[in-house]
Amino acid sequence: MALLKLFLRTLLLLQFVQQQLDGAELQNLNCPAYGGVPGTPGHNGLPGRDGRDGRDGAPGSKGEKGELGVSVQGQPGKAGPSGPAGAKGERGLPGLPGSPGCESVLETLKSEIQHLNAKVPMIEKAASFSYFRKVGQKYYITDGIEGTFGKGIQICKDVGGTMVLPRTVAENQALLIVVVSSGLRGKKPYIGVTDRETEGQFVDTEGKHLTYTNWGPGQPDNYKGVQDCGVIEDSGLWDDGSCNDVRAICEIDNK
Repeated sequence: MALLKLFLRTLLLLQFVQQQLDGAELQNLNCPAYGGVPGTPGHNGLPGRDGRDGRDGAPGSKGEKGELGVSVQGQPGKAGPSGPAGAKGERGLPGLPGSPGCESVLETLKSEIQHLNAKVPMIEKAASFSYFRKVGQKYYITDGIEGTFGKGIQICKDVGGTMVLPRTVAENQALLIVVVSSGLRGKKPYIGVTDRETEGQFVDTEGKHLTYTNWGPGQPDNYKGVQDCGVIEDSGLWDDGSCNDVRAICEIDNK
């Protein structure tokens, strides 16, 4: 019995001491503190929970200018709507002519073939004479035929030509070569000029005025009143002579 009482007293005493210690922790702030020797720092505690965001503060000072960025062109945007039509512009310069079409080329070829076909008989006739020479776009031909001036004109007409008539210095020189080469030297072959219609006014066999002449000194002189037809001498100069003893030289146009 005495032991039980001792146990209970001890238990009560422990409770009383515990209460005194708890009360001392609560009143610790009111107790005077005495400076002592500082102890060793304790270990850092665990981090606390994140606090709530505070209110927005005043804006800070302006920062330094950053470096220039890299210029990279972005993707093109969508096409916008079409604008209103502008005013009509001035008419442009004409373009270059286009190439001829197939039909045009065929027509040209046909025309050239027809032209060549028409030339064949003329060339065959020229080749049938004992002498012929190509002079530019003409053929000078002769067989040394003798007869009247009218007969010479008809002979040349039958082969599709006319009596020879130089119209330039070059043609006159070429005719002189024909005269010498064909054996008509000294025979004064006739050229297609005459003044039978109007004395002193020489024209070609079609009645057209002459654009080129090569008369010798004092010619034409209508010697004894019977010289109405032109001739060419061995010098290449022209003279007038009788129309009844012609030596015909013809020319055929090769155009």
